[in-house]
Amino acid sequence: MIRRIKRLLVFSSIRSKLIALLLVLVGLPLLITGYLSYRSTTQALLKQTTHQMGNLAEKTAQQIDDFFQSVKRDIDLRPILAVPAAGPAPPGFLKERWFARALQEGLYLSDAARSHGNGRPGIFLGKVVYDFEDPDRPVGVLAFHIKASAYTDFAKSLDIGSGGYAMLTHHRGDIIFHPDNRFRTTADILPNGDDRLRRLIAQSALGKTGYGRYTFQGVQKFLVYAPCRQMPWSVGITVLQGELMADVIRFQKKMISFFVVVIVLILPVSYLFIKGLTRPIQQLIDGAVRIGSGDLDQTIQIESNDELGAVAEEFNKMAVQLKASMDEIIDLKNFNEDILRNVTSGIITVDRRGRITSINPRAAELLGQGLEEGQAHPTPDHLQRILDVVRQTLESGTGVHSVEATITEPGREQLFVEVNTSLLSSKTGKIFGAIAEIRDITQRKRMEEVIRRVEKLASLGELSAGMAHEIRNPLAGIKTSVQVLAKRVTRTESRELLSGIESEINRLNRFVTDLLRFSRPSKPLPAPVDIDRVLDNTLDLMSEKTKAQGIAIERRYDPRTPKAMVDQGQMRQVFLNLLINSFKAMDHGGRLTIDVLPADAQPNGMARFDAGEPLNLSRFVKVVFADSGDGIAPHQLEKVFDPFFTTDPKGTGLGLAIAHKLMEENNGYIFMESVQAEGTRAILLLPNAALEISPSGPETDPYEEAYE
Repeated sequence: MIRRIKRLLVFSSIRSKLIALLLVLVGLPLLITGYLSYRSTTQALLKQTTHQMGNLAEKTAQQIDDFFQSVKRDIDLRPILAVPAAGPAPPGFLKERWFARALQEGLYLSDAARSHGNGRPGIFLGKVVYDFEDPDRPVGVLAFHIKASAYTDFAKSLDIGSGGYAMLTHHRGDIIFHPDNRFRTTADILPNGDDRLRRLIAQSALGKTGYGRYTFQGVQKFLVYAPCRQMPWSVGITVLQGELMADVIRFQKKMISFFVVVIVLILPVSYLFIKGLTRPIQQLIDGAVRIGSGDLDQTIQIESNDELGAVAEEFNKMAVQLKASMDEIIDLKNFNEDILRNVTSGIITVDRRGRITSINPRAAELLGQGLEEGQAHPTPDHLQRILDVVRQTLESGTGVHSVEATITEPGREQLFVEVNTSLLSSKTGKIFGAIAEIRDITQRKRMEEVIRRVEKLASLGELSAGMAHEIRNPLAGIKTSVQVLAKRVTRTESRELLSGIESEINRLNRFVTDLLRFSRPSKPLPAPVDIDRVLDNTLDLMSEKTKAQGIAIERRYDPRTPKAMVDQGQMRQVFLNLLINSFKAMDHGGRLTIDVLPADAQPNGMARFDAGEPLNLSRFVKVVFADSGDGIAPHQLEKVFDPFFTTDPKGTGLGLAIAHKLMEENNGYIFMESVQAEGTRAILLLPNAALEISPSGPETDPYEEAYE
């Protein structure tokens, strides 16, 4: 839709651009030529018309001048009317200025004026007449009155179009002739015109020759003016500008029509030409679009021997090469993704700003399910610690090695990871980010803990065995003596005292027995055991205590769980010790969840042991005791399997130590995880009976085998 809209826009396609280019290349020169021709023709016509009108004005002025010159010449040929110079003059003439001037100068032609004698406008001509006998003696004045029509008819007779006319103006501002009798002076005309008319009249009053446009009563007009030589007059010829420019306007219309015809002829021709040019270009565009959408198998067929055909051929070659390169890139990409997907270490890459750009599946599995590439908000605490290490690498420019971190999330078992970082750079050395390698070292940490515990328990076992024998032998003698004394004593108070001593001896004996069981437990007799049944029997023993403390038991037994190859009695003792500890942690009630499932059924948490080579999880059955008690502090969690360590004032501290020893004897593993205020989880891995483990147990050390 957007592409269609763009194509509708002006100049959005090659076709429209080429059409515009042809119009510019053809139409613009034609337009410029037409404009210049129109302008030059207009100037020529205007100049010619102005010249003709100027000639007409000058000719009219010349006719007026010739008229007055002929009048002056003819006056000497007319009959003489003698008026006595000394006699009385006609009363009306004596007051006239022209008459006095005629007497003074001998011959005088007056300006246009109204005669006091006849009251009609005109010009007076006076000539002094001399005596024939005495030529120096004036005898009178010959006077002529020239009617206004005699000299205004030259202007009045001019035929200047429908709205044109001629006028005679005096340089002092009087109007000698105007077809409109309302205008007696130029001052009467000026209010009806614009400033240009004012300037033209002013130039005319100076006796100059010229022309110009003006507006009179809202009509555009043109004025040409020329002065008279015999009189201080000017002849002005006015025409309507429309009539003056009629030929120019007709020429303009012809030029516009010619230009339109040329454009109309150019458009279809250029369209056909450009269509043949743009069709192969459009084929190339469509081919590029198909390649962009992933179709690399298409080819472009252009039947042309010009450059576009060569472009199409090269385009097809490019598509073939691009397909081959794309296949190689996809194979390489898939190969790299397979490596990142199957590598046992987690890989995280960041850009120069420390933002995550990629996370492989192993890293997402270690850091938390649902972690997506580029996730930054919210950032888990353990991920933030790892990112801080990566940013340290970016800031220092040096990789960081063997940095350990702990990953703890609700519903997941605690993990230990090792982080190694390095800079990401190109072949040219340009740094564009950093990479973090995350390795799961949980099993190694667990095995290190187990080894330390085994070494500690071995030494404690030897010490405990010696102490138990040394305590039990004198304890047996003390008990025998107390029993003998009890038979001889008759007083009730003494019997009760001896009974209390015997009870304490029995309690001490049980403690020594537990100590011996820890130091030298009986040889296990492994056999295929249904863990569900053993757990149910053990829970039945604790049913009264469960009800008394208000503890809810949730049993989640996976029906796919195989039997375990363990000593049933010893496992019951392990389960009983764990149940007792859980009940003590929930003395005010709570929930105990017991999970029984194949160890490889749950891919996260303790079901994963990656220390060197992964452990074969199908060898084990997994049992998890999860209580909702107060939990164990981190500094105490490390000591829970140590003999004699307990937080219960009435406890001996041997329950979990014996459970650990029994798990060791049965080729199993036990781990404790706890979060304060959330609860504690005991995780047991028992040998899978389906693998037919011999009753004597494995020949190799199970901890050593697991660690390998």
